[in-house]
Amino acid sequence: MTGAQIRTALNSRLSKSVAVNGLNTELTLALQAIARLAQWPDLHKTDTTTLAFTVGLKSKALPSDFRILDRLYRADDSTLAEMEVDALRAYQEVESATTGEPTDYAIIGGSVYLWPIPDASYTIRMSYWYNPAAISDETAALPFGDEFQEAMITGTIVAYLKTSGFSEHPKLAENQIAFDREIFMLMPVEDRKVTAAKAFNYGR
Repeated sequence: MTGAQIRTALNSRLSKSVAVNGLNTELTLALQAIARLAQWPDLHKTDTTTLAFTVGLKSKALPSDFRILDRLYRADDSTLAEMEVDALRAYQEVESATTGEPTDYAIIGGSVYLWPIPDASYTIRMSYWYNPAAISDETAALPFGDEFQEAMITGTIVAYLKTSGFSEHPKLAENQIAFDREIFMLMPVEDRKVTAAKAFNYGR
């Protein structure tokens, strides 16, 4: 599935003639909207990201596309335990803070902190869900599989109508409902949140 396919569908359904790469902003908005809704397998990275800690290094920046952590683990596949933020920072800042092989971590802002403070060089591996990058070339494959095509089409139509200045429009309501339905069907059971439907206001 590519952005070009989504643009073709939008042009057909809305009787538009959006040019090549003319929907990149809306495609990105649709991707990001879907990404925020669940821990999608398509957006999960495993064994591809490492953080190199050296002696005395307390923290490292998280990857720029980081969204939700799955786990942190050492080269022997042993998982680091999550530690309460204030406790970890307090332990790190005391005089003669403990050093050793890290067993715990805390995420603070855009960085991951380890405890004990590394006493040698350690490679920490990450599994995490990531934020998809902005689209600049509609011919590139999208990060979601073909089963997400209808969700991408309806989500992009919603984004297109909103960026075109529509806050109330029959097509906006129709495609928002269709988008929500598609997402619910695609969503892992553990991420589903059942909510009561709300009537769409057409300005009356």
